[in-house]
Amino acid sequence: MNTIESPPDLATRFSPPENWRWHGFERKKGRYVRFGSAFPKDSIPDAVVVCLPGVREFSEKYFEVAHWCLDYNLAFWILDWVGQGKSTRLLKKNPQKRHSHGFKEDIKDLDYFIKEYIKHSSVHPDKGRIPRVMLGHSMGAHIGLHYLAENSEGFECACFDTPMLGLKVYEKIPQSLGLAAAFLYHIFAGSCYVPKGNNWGKRAEYANLTSDELHSTVENIWAKHIPELRCGDVTLRWIYEAQRSCMRLKNVCVHTPPQLPCLFAFSGKETLVDNSFAQKIVGYLPNAKIIDYPDNGHKIMMETDEIRDNFLEHFYNLIKETIIYRPETLKPF
Repeated sequence: MNTIESPPDLATRFSPPENWRWHGFERKKGRYVRFGSAFPKDSIPDAVVVCLPGVREFSEKYFEVAHWCLDYNLAFWILDWVGQGKSTRLLKKNPQKRHSHGFKEDIKDLDYFIKEYIKHSSVHPDKGRIPRVMLGHSMGAHIGLHYLAENSEGFECACFDTPMLGLKVYEKIPQSLGLAAAFLYHIFAGSCYVPKGNNWGKRAEYANLTSDELHSTVENIWAKHIPELRCGDVTLRWIYEAQRSCMRLKNVCVHTPPQLPCLFAFSGKETLVDNSFAQKIVGYLPNAKIIDYPDNGHKIMMETDEIRDNFLEHFYNLIKETIIYRPETLKPF
């Protein structure tokens, strides 16, 4: 389970950390979830980072972030959502189609992941309770925020990169109308790709959603080296489930918003998520801050070194302010 098939000639920062380990669980029959972790080698971590990737992504592309966490004495965990990476794919006829049976199942997977694995890794016999922090990108931020609305006591803070709180495709129409349109498409052709969608490598490889060509190259190097990681575009059913979940999340944030400190980063050259709708939702959160990257694309954690390091510095400052300098605020499990 811990074999790592690294592509040749890949820079160290994009390769697995020395002590990386793969794991997996099956919360329900036929729904296998792969996940990975790494811990500081010779010290007790100051915090445990739970990283939640975006749609179509796989854990390998976050090895660079894992290295960064270890350099800052942070443990790192990440999972492949069902439908992508090396977790169960949802359509047998074409496993590359990024389908969905509803985001509630993903939230349940995350809850199981945290209760059965993260919680136990967050206790040390000498230090006791090790704080937990969440780091999510796009769809991962969406699922993470849903989780925190009901389970925020287990985390001290959260940081979200270009959160998928609304879909760009419905930016200029009422959200309810967007849901109705998505429902009709789903009813008649739910398992079909979105218009112009296709398998990885047919229409395009992983799109360049950053201003940094290197990071897009790294993502495709992994997909070329390990075919099981390849994921095509999303289906019409995925769009419907995403839109429905976005509207549900808005209601959650209005009525029972997460109370923990949250940091949200938005991209000025966004092509996938609706920033204006997302920022309205963030406005309902009592302890949320926003940082803007006006000249960058959707994947801030995969941006140029300057931008990525700036974002991760904000993330680390949030951890220091919330945890490292204020350990007395930690709540019991």
